[in-house]
This record gives sequence, C-alpha cells and structure tokens, in this order.
Amino acid sequence: MQVFRFARHRNIVGLLGYCCEETHNILVYEYICNNSLEWHLFDQSANLLEWNKRHASAIGIAKGMRFLHEECRAGPIIHLDLQPSNVLLTHDFVPMLGDFGFAKWKACKVSSETMILGPSGYLAPEHAEHGIASVKTDVFAFGILLFQLISGRKVLEEHGRWCTHILQWAEPLVETLALNILVDDRVKDTHDSYGLYHLAKAAYLCVRTNPEQRPSMGEVVRLIEVENENIQDLSQLFIPHFTN
Repeated sequence: MQVFRFARHRNIVGLLGYCCEETHNILVYEYICNNSLEWHLFDQSANLLEWNKRHASAIGIAKGMRFLHEECRAGPIIHLDLQPSNVLLTHDFVPMLGDFGFAKWKACKVSSETMILGPSGYLAPEHAEHGIASVKTDVFAFGILLFQLISGRKVLEEHGRWCTHILQWAEPLVETLALNILVDDRVKDTHDSYGLYHLAKAAYLCVRTNPEQRPSMGEVVRLIEVENENIQDLSQLFIPHFTN
C-alpha cells in the first residue's frame, strides 16, 4: 500500500481506496473500460490495434515507467510485472499501468517465490538468475513489450514441441535492419518507417544482457517520442549500428 500512495500519474491506474480488516483485504481501483493491451494485441475478437495507437501506447507506457523510476517523490518504484496484460487502455486508448503486486521500492534482491511467480518470458537475466531487481529490470521487460507492440507476436511462440522466445526472432532482424519483417503484417501499410526505426532501436537497447548498458526510461521516452519526418526509406538514415 505504501507504493500506491505515491503512484499518481496519467498513465498509472489510480487506487481509490482499500480495506484491511480481519479477513477482508480489498483494493478499489478506478474503472478502465477498454480492456488490456494483451487483449487488443492477441484476442481474435478484438479490432486491429492500428500503428498510431501502438506507437502512442509505447510512449504512454514509457512515460508511466519514467514516472515510477525517476519522478516519484518517494524514490524509484520497480514494477517487476510489466507485460501487456497489466497495461489497461481507456476509451480513447490511453495506456495505464496496473497490477503492482510485485512492486518494490528501489533496487533489491527478491525472493525465489517472487521470481517463480514473475512473468514468464519477461524476466531480465540478472533477475531470473540471481534475483536482482532494479529499474533496469523493468527496462528489459519494457523492451520485450515494445517488440510485441511492433510485431504483434506473443512473447513465446509454440512450434510443435518447441517454443521460440520473441528475442530469438526479433534481435537478428533489428541487427540487420530487416524491420519490414519485424513489423506486424497487419499494419505494414499504415506504419511509418521513422517511428518504427526508433521503437525497434529502443527495444533492442532495452534488452541488452548487461543492465548497465540499458537506457533509463527517461532516455527511452526521448528516443521514441520523435516527430514523424515521413522517412519511408531507412537507407536515408545514417545508422552505424545499434550496439554502439
């Protein structure tokens, strides 16, 4: 509950009240009417989430995470459970972060139970292997979520008896600038190459194995919140490579 007292932001679901009496433990949140980002991306009954809404969602989520990490007056809050099912959309598709059940204040080492209960496929290497949680743990999860927004793919894709993690598929495509393959086929005709480039670059940097090499969420916001210059040919951009 201490975490929620300070988590007030346009892109964070608001806590209206709570009850903690004997066997009654109740949290009351504001109602967000438009389902989760996961539903909009993957449920077959959902309408297509257009490119401009995906880009706007990426920016809104990044701003919510930036607030938790850098602007909250109580110090950095680590979400520890960032994934599409925990991002809710309003009627006008403003993304709002929810489910702070795993949230921690500042860097820490989490219990093995929390590691097991954490989101499969979204855990940063240092978190999965050593239980180390920091703001850069959230940055890693945000990178995976970005790849999902770009591609419309689930974090784990089943192929018979095998599963492929989205990073195994996405990282080589970014390294070779094969972004036309990375982007969801359903939005290929409506996306802008400049915005796609910046989202892909941000995602790639966020999932670096070494947490110290990942950007802060403030840096991520600056990278993806760019003016659309309508550059349709990526060869017009000078791109040495992402790993610099």
